[in-house]
Amino acid sequence: MLELKLGWQSLRNNKQLYLPFTLATSLLIGVFYIFQAIINNDSLAKIPTASAINSIMQVALVFTSLIIVVFMFYINNIVAKQRNKELGLYSMLGMTKANLFFLVLGVDVCLFGFSLVLGLLIGLSFIKFVLLAFVKLLDLKLVHLTVFSGQALLLTVAFFLAIFMALLLVDLAKLSQVRPVELWNATKKGERLPKNSWFTKLLGLAGVATLIGGYYLSVITKPNASVITTFFLAIILVVIGTYALFTSASIFFLNLLKQNKNYYYKRNHFITVSGMLYRMKQNGVGLASICLLCTASIVALVATSSLMAGKDNQIKQGAPLDVSITSKKITPATYKKAQELAAKYKVTLINKKSQRISHLALANIEAGQLKISQDANTANYEVLTLPLADYNRVEGTNYHLKNNELLVYATDKKVKLKHLQIKGKNYRVRMLSEYKYRLGDVATLTGLYLIAPDAKSAQSLLNIPLNETYSFDLKGTDQAKKNYSQAASQQLKGRNSENFVTTKVEVSEIINQFYGGMLFVGLMLSVTMLLTTGMIIYYKQVSEGYADRARFKTMQQVGLSLAETKQAINSQVLMVFMFPIVVAAIHLCFALPALASVLKLFSMYDLKLLLIVAVTMLAILIVIYLLIYSLTTKVYRRIVNAD
Repeated sequence: MLELKLGWQSLRNNKQLYLPFTLATSLLIGVFYIFQAIINNDSLAKIPTASAINSIMQVALVFTSLIIVVFMFYINNIVAKQRNKELGLYSMLGMTKANLFFLVLGVDVCLFGFSLVLGLLIGLSFIKFVLLAFVKLLDLKLVHLTVFSGQALLLTVAFFLAIFMALLLVDLAKLSQVRPVELWNATKKGERLPKNSWFTKLLGLAGVATLIGGYYLSVITKPNASVITTFFLAIILVVIGTYALFTSASIFFLNLLKQNKNYYYKRNHFITVSGMLYRMKQNGVGLASICLLCTASIVALVATSSLMAGKDNQIKQGAPLDVSITSKKITPATYKKAQELAAKYKVTLINKKSQRISHLALANIEAGQLKISQDANTANYEVLTLPLADYNRVEGTNYHLKNNELLVYATDKKVKLKHLQIKGKNYRVRMLSEYKYRLGDVATLTGLYLIAPDAKSAQSLLNIPLNETYSFDLKGTDQAKKNYSQAASQQLKGRNSENFVTTKVEVSEIINQFYGGMLFVGLMLSVTMLLTTGMIIYYKQVSEGYADRARFKTMQQVGLSLAETKQAINSQVLMVFMFPIVVAAIHLCFALPALASVLKLFSMYDLKLLLIVAVTMLAILIVIYLLIYSLTTKVYRRIVNAD
C-alpha cells in the first residue's frame, strides 16, 4: 500500500523529528507504568503510612498525567507543522485527502506502537531498580513489592491509547480543513510581528503586578494551617504573571531595545532582537512553560530533599527518648509493667524522666498578648505549659522564677519574647535556648512551651489540666529494643487505653516512610518535568532552526560570514533560553519563605539546611539545563547550516 510505504519513508527521513518524540514518549510511558505499579501494589497496604503515601502518589500521578497530556499535544503540534510541507507536496502530486488521512494514520499508529512497546519495556526493565530505591528510601524491611502489575499495564495502555487517539483526531481534523498549498507554505509561515499596543503594555504591566502579588503572598506567608492555601494562591499568581511576563512584557522590552538605535543597529543585536520579535508570541508561551517546569521541579526537590535531610532531627523532636508514656495519672501498674517487659525482652531502662505537661492549645501573639484561638487556620502557635520543677528535673538545670516570670522555649529559634500578657496578667519572659527532653503533642505549628513557677500556676495559665509523663531510653541490642518498643506500644496502654505510648521505633518508621515516600514522588516528578523541559527545548530549537534557515541563508548571501552567523546564533539562543532559568532562580528565591512555612508544618525549622539544599539543587538544575541547551544548540546550528 502506497500510503504505508510513504509513511514509513517519512519516519526514516525525518528521524530528527520522530526519534526524540518516540524516545521521550517511551520514557513517559515507563514513568507512568512505574507510578501505577506502585499505587496498585497490594503489599504497600501493610505499612503504617500506606494511606498517606498512596494519597501523595495519587496526586503526583494526576499531576504527571497533566504534564504528559500537555507535553504530547504541544510536541505533536510542532511535529505536525514540520511534516505539513511533505504532505503538501504529496497532495500537489495527486494524492487525495483520503490518501493523506491514511498516510497520517499510518505514521501515528507506527509512532504509538513503537513508543508503547519501548515504553513498557523501559517500565518493566527499570521497575525493579525503582522499587529497590523506593524500599530503601522508605526503610522498608519486610515488605515485598510485586514487580509486574497487570492492572498497571492495562491502565497505562488505556491512558496512552486515549492520548494517541486524541492526537490522531486533531491531526486529521486539521488536515481536512486546509488546502494543499497551505500545507506547503505552513512551515514557511512565521509569526506576525506583535504590535506594541496599549493593550500589550497594559497586559504586560498587569502580568508583572500579578507576579509581584504572588511574590508578596509567598514572603508574608505564616506557618499556620492556612499556609497551604496561601501557597497555592501564590503559585497561581506566579503562573499567570510568568506567562504575561514572557509574552506581553517581553514584547514591550524588545520594542524598547529596538527603539534604542545605538543598541539595535549592531549586527548581532539586530538579528537577535528582530528574530525574537517576529516569533515572540510563540516563544513567550514556550519559554514560560520551560520556566515554570524548571521552577516546579526545583521546588519539589528542595521541599522533599530538605525533609529527608532533616529527618534525624525530626525523629529526635518527635521522640527524644526511646519510650514515652503520657496519662492523666501514671499508675504503679504501668511502672511495674514497663519493668516486666524489660526483663522479658532483655533490655535495661535507663535515663528515666518524669514530668507533668499540659495538652496543647492553639494561640496567637498579638502586641505582646497571648490569645487562645479555636481556629487552626489562623493560629500560629501550639502552646503547652509545665511547672519549673519538672523542667529543672528533666533538664538538670536550676532555674528560679518569680510569680510574674516565665521561662519560654520556642521550637522556632526566630521567636524572641521579652514580655507576654496572658489573661490580663503581664509576665517577664526569659527565652530558653534548649529543651532537650521536651514532650507533648506539638505536631504542625511552632511549639511554645511556657514554664511557670509551680504546678498550680502552670495549670491556671491556660486552664488546662497537667498530664503526667514517664519516659526512658533502652539499653540492649537493636533487635531487643525494637521488640520491647513494639510490645510496649500495645501492652503499656492499659486496659482502657488510658495511657498514650510513643516509641522512637514507631516515630522513626513513620517519618522514614512518609518523608521517603515524598522524596520518591519528588524525584519522579522532577524527572518527568526535566524530561519534558528538555524535549520542549529540543523541539523549540528544531522549529526555530527551520524558521531561521532561510533568513540566515539570505543574510549569508549578502555578506554575513559563517563565523558571524555562529556568533549571531549564539547571541539569539543564549538570550532566548537563559531567560527561563534566570527567572526560575528568582521564583525559587521568593518561594523559599513560603516553602519554609510549609515545612514548619512538618516540624522542620532548620532554615540553614533548607538554604543549603536549595542552593545545591539549583546548581544541579542549572548544570542539567546548560547541558540540554548545549546539545540542542548544535541541532539548531545544523538545521540553519551554520556548522
